[in-house]
Amino acid sequence: MLKENSNFVRVAALSDVAEGKPRAVRVEGHSIALFQHEGAIYATDNQCPHMGYPLVRGRVRKGVLSCDWHGWSYDMQGGGCFTGGCDDLATFPVEVRNGDIYIDVASGGKKRDDAHFLLLKEGLLTTDNWTLSKAIAIMLAKGVSEEETLELMVKHMGRHISTDRNAFEGGRKLAMMMNGVKVARMYQPEDRLIPFMMAADGASGRLGDRPDRQPLPPPVDWQKLEDWIRVFSTDKEWEGIEKCLITARQLGGHDEKIIPLFFQCAVEPFFLNHSRNLIDLAHLAELLAQFGWELTGELVCSLGAKILGQGRGRPGELHREAIQKLEEIDHIFDELPQETSTESSVDYDEDKFSAALVSGDLDEVFDAVTEMLTAGVPINTLATTMVMTAGDRMARTPVSMSPGWWDLQEEMEIASTVRKVLQYAGTKVAAKALYHAAWRFFNNRWLNIRHQPITELRASATPKVLDEDMALSEILDAIESVRIQEIGRRTREYLNAGCSAERLMTEMGVCILKDDNGDDLLSSIRIVSEEWKTCESHPARNQLIVGLARWATDIRRNAGNDSAVQTAHRFARGETATELYE
Repeated sequence: MLKENSNFVRVAALSDVAEGKPRAVRVEGHSIALFQHEGAIYATDNQCPHMGYPLVRGRVRKGVLSCDWHGWSYDMQGGGCFTGGCDDLATFPVEVRNGDIYIDVASGGKKRDDAHFLLLKEGLLTTDNWTLSKAIAIMLAKGVSEEETLELMVKHMGRHISTDRNAFEGGRKLAMMMNGVKVARMYQPEDRLIPFMMAADGASGRLGDRPDRQPLPPPVDWQKLEDWIRVFSTDKEWEGIEKCLITARQLGGHDEKIIPLFFQCAVEPFFLNHSRNLIDLAHLAELLAQFGWELTGELVCSLGAKILGQGRGRPGELHREAIQKLEEIDHIFDELPQETSTESSVDYDEDKFSAALVSGDLDEVFDAVTEMLTAGVPINTLATTMVMTAGDRMARTPVSMSPGWWDLQEEMEIASTVRKVLQYAGTKVAAKALYHAAWRFFNNRWLNIRHQPITELRASATPKVLDEDMALSEILDAIESVRIQEIGRRTREYLNAGCSAERLMTEMGVCILKDDNGDDLLSSIRIVSEEWKTCESHPARNQLIVGLARWATDIRRNAGNDSAVQTAHRFARGETATELYE
């Protein structure tokens, strides 16, 4: 190419671009579309801003360029998009000199500096995964900080949930948001797009026109508000709770009391059959800790109120019996010492406690928790046993009938959440949360999983010697090919051979989320990763990874198609469909 003393670069002869016969040229590694239309020459990005289809395959009418794939249309000269809200087309200045076409790449390009933010807002409103993926991919490629991207998502989610979601739906979307963020940060930057897209999907949804909620007029103080919140939680009046929370925030000086109060209310006996409450409130506490009151205040007050004031059906016979048992032992919680250590100084028969959890006998389940607490076994130790019991059951559940994957995930999730309750609300509240976790195990008594001691090492005396790369490849292939009958064995052999568990979890997580169809497993990917590290010395911790591998394989949709996220990755690098046609 010949260069003049300017930014203009010769790209083609005028005779090479006939009317109605556009041509693609490469300039500085980028595909540029050249058009002759009504006597003028135009130069645009050859990649359609929507999904990357080459625009030289489109059609031109009266200065409007339309993509042949989805019909998106653009002003050929200015690049304005007629179809999308912010997907303007990059156009470039053109000069014709002595029968040659020159374009100025440096002076052309995108028309909006904030297009990526506008695109993300559009995706959050439309809940379209392709738009979300594309926006986040472009933002990551442009070097926009993750925090800035997440703050926009959090702010949108707060208004969406407060105006358009109840406790269950809002909690589900919050979980997707928080688990997506946590999982994304487990991976290298190039592998973060899919979990970030899932987090954005959790934050997305339409915004309502709900007017701002005003605080109560004086005189009110914190003690009155706390008492009223407890009353409204008992009476299932979430709007009263929200009003009290907004008033407490306006009073000032009480923000740090709100999350502990949430957990205090959520462990009341009448919430025994609502274990998701603790899980969702833990996500809310994490969100607040990460982003602060200014960004999350509306969401914390609204969703927290909806969770604590939600409707509750009439309890069945066993449910009533469990509530009564909790009321009868309420006095023990005031007598528990504040937990300051995770080490147990008392004799603890872990297998006995684990067996009691899955005994299917309500008295045995609750009595075992009471016995361990009053004996001084640390709450974190009991939570570990619960997590390991759930993980072991997930690793061994039969798959010929209904394996109960979601029920087993909730066993593990509520057990892991007990640690967060301890962190945010203290010993007394966390001790009560143990019974809510134990009730989840009792409710899963229908699962056909025979108890097995969890303190026994699962490694064979003479483990196989494996090539780690080959063994890992075989595990991932078994997941993608949905070979459920062999995935557990292969995963155990890999771990027993001393191969890297961290590498396996990373590669397996990326494999599970590929094709955008692993959102159901986001929480398990996160919990297994966190608990595997927390329970470093436990002999059964490998069962967590085995269980995740089996579940991921059994529920996988073997679609075999490319995902929106993978396309967005290439789109952000300018490597989309244009590469296939040139």
